[in-house]
This record gives sequence, structure tokens and C-alpha cells, in this order.
Amino acid sequence: MKTLLKRAKGTPLTILASRMDSVSTVSLLPPHTKQIASLEFANNHWADIQRFSEINSGPLPPLRILNINIIWRGWGGSDMGASLSHTLFSEATGLKEFRLHSETSPFLSRFVFPNLTSFELSVILMEEFRVSELLDFLEASPMLQVVHVEIVATLSLEGVSQERVVALQHVGSLCLTVRDGGPSHKLATHISCPSVKNTSLTYMHNREHGNPVPLDVFPTSDSLNAIIRQYTTSPIEEVGFETITDPNPYAFSTRSLILRSADTTIIDFRFQIVEFELGDSAKSLNFDVFSKACKTIRDLPLLANVKYLHIHGALDIETESITRIAHEFGGLLKSLGPLEELTIHRCDMRPYFSYYPEIVEYPPIKVLTLSDAWKKLDEDAVKGLVRLTKTQHEIGVPFERVTIHSDISPADIEEKLRPWVGTVDCPLYDGSQ
Repeated sequence: MKTLLKRAKGTPLTILASRMDSVSTVSLLPPHTKQIASLEFANNHWADIQRFSEINSGPLPPLRILNINIIWRGWGGSDMGASLSHTLFSEATGLKEFRLHSETSPFLSRFVFPNLTSFELSVILMEEFRVSELLDFLEASPMLQVVHVEIVATLSLEGVSQERVVALQHVGSLCLTVRDGGPSHKLATHISCPSVKNTSLTYMHNREHGNPVPLDVFPTSDSLNAIIRQYTTSPIEEVGFETITDPNPYAFSTRSLILRSADTTIIDFRFQIVEFELGDSAKSLNFDVFSKACKTIRDLPLLANVKYLHIHGALDIETESITRIAHEFGGLLKSLGPLEELTIHRCDMRPYFSYYPEIVEYPPIKVLTLSDAWKKLDEDAVKGLVRLTKTQHEIGVPFERVTIHSDISPADIEEKLRPWVGTVDCPLYDGSQ
């Protein structure tokens, strides 16, 4: 070790430290701390971090990357993390990237990096995660550009006033994921990122068969309005809702509500449910999520400028659910003004066309796109689609274009729609769209 450090002379050093390193080894570094450019702790306890910081105190001008991986305190004896007595690596004023994975409390209050630009936090806790500690850390890091946080724990908002919002002026990418401990949007309402371009808010929940998903995993209209105001200054022009279910046991079924603003800012709300057993319960959940999403969207005054609506819904909807989904979809359409495009992708088409015009009343729409639709565009849905295009034509707002992507050439549909639509486009579906 001495020989290697001597040979390094004044060149930048990358240090990898583990809990197996002795005090005598760590004590060789102080004369070289000014050379450390990257520092990583692999499978350590907090006591190891504090010891390293104490032994190697002093300026760390070239240190740009700090990675800390804290293992569960039960591995290898007691952890002295609870007795951390001072700020760690306080002299690393030039640090740019900080990654912290901890299976115990992350002790964020012990870190202050005013010039930090990238922060990744992964926490697994049996106890509650204190949101106030994270907000304090973010507030003390005003130069952040990238923030990725994953929390497997119950969120505690104790000590966080409802009005508190931490402004991160330079963040362009924000990813917040919470598992089984509270929805990520509760955390997101306390963070403002006016310059962000990509925001992902994910709630992950392990659901055993028959157990309901907590209703508060879905953002209320008030929460969604607050987040939109805090994450984009441009009006929302595009709304997408996707339901993707993997039939394999223990697989994720994902429901996403995606908002895109005029300046291409994307806000993606994801609900990833680990199904213990897929089946009727998954179909019921699909409807519950769809209903909640529709209600949330139509209660949003900030969506008055929506021009594009995309639905990626569920396949094989139960017959008794068709009318209910049509009601929800119809209520959503009534809350929207004229649309540039409505896209329905890989869905059971019956709720959208079969019951028109008794339930679903469409606003003026320039372009209707049905993607990967043929197998679910049965006779009733085709009749409803023809009736829709004819009615739109009769009221003076005909579709400029109807596009149907299919793996079978739907010549019959093309012939039926052509009198009522400006252009009917039925390209063969090759699976790439």
C-alpha cells in the first residue's frame, strides 16, 4: 500500500474502501487526501464511514464522486451510525456526484455538499423515512441537476408543513420511487423543479390476492395541480394513460398517467402493482385505476389546453364493465375541448365505440388513430366507429383523418368510413409502431 501510494505521486486517486480495511491501512491515506478524486465505500457500516472521515479529515479539493453503500446493521456487529457526531466529508466542497445506498437510516443531515450536481439515494428501512431530512439535504444543495430517489419504507411527513416547497432551480431530471410506504406524489408536492424536463413519480405496491390497493396511491386533483405548477411553466397539451399487465405470476402490472407540456416537459405518474395472482382481481384493478385517472384528469383546471389524448387500456374487458368504462371515458371527453388527436392503442375497443352515442359524446377531433386494434375491433365496435364518424360529419366537425394500424388489411372498414372522413389510412401493422 505504501509503495503504491508513493508511485502515485501527485496523480488523482480512486479509492475503494470496505469494512474489512484496518485502521492502519486507512491511516496511510491522510498525506494523499488532496489527491482523492473518487471515493467508494462498499458494504460498510456507518461506523466505518465516520472512522474514515475522522482519520482523513482536511481539504478534499479534487473529490468529485462519492459512493456509499451501507449494509444492514445486523451484518457484522453493532453499528455506530446513530452516534455520528459530526458532518462527514465537510471539506469536499467540490463534490459533484453523490450516491448513497443505505439499509439503515441514511443520516443525510451529516452531509453538506453545496456544489453537488447529481444525487442518487436508495434507502431500505424497517422504520419510517423522515421526509424532512431529505428536504433539508436538497435545500442545502442548490446546484443539483439530477435527482433520483428510491425509498422502500413508510414516508413520515412529521415536521413538514403542508406549505413547505424546496425549489431546485437547475434540476432537469427527477425520479422519485416509493415502495409500500406511501405514494411518491406526496413527496413530490414538497419539491419544485421549474426547469425539469423529465419527471417520474412511481409508487410500487406488493398486493396479495384479494387485498385492495390503498386509495391514496393515486394523486388527488389538488396534488396533481400543485405538482404541475411546480414542475412546468407551460400548459399541458398531451395526456396519456397506459395499462400494461404481464400475465406471469408475481409480475408487475403498470398503470401510468403521462402528462406532456407545450415545451416537451414530461410528468409520468406510475403505479406498479406486484400481483400475487393475476386474474379477475387484476381486471377489477384496471377498471379502478382507469376510473380514478379519468376523474383526476377531468377535475384538473390546468388541462384546459389539452390537444392530444392517448389511451393504452386493458384487453379482454368483462362485459359488465364495458358500460362503466364508457361512462368514465365519456365523462373525461366532456371535460376536454377540441382535440388534435385521439389515440387508442391495443385496447378492447368496445367501451369506446360500441355504446356511442348513448354514453360517449366526442368533442371535435381532427385525427383518430387506432393502433394494434384489429383483433379487438369486433362487429359491435366497428358499427360504433362507423356511427361515430358519420355523426361527426353530420354535425360539421368530421375527422380529417382516421388511421387504423392492423396486421390484417381492414378493407371493409376503409370502405365504410370513407364517406364520412377526410382521409382513411389503413397501413399494415408490422409490430414496430
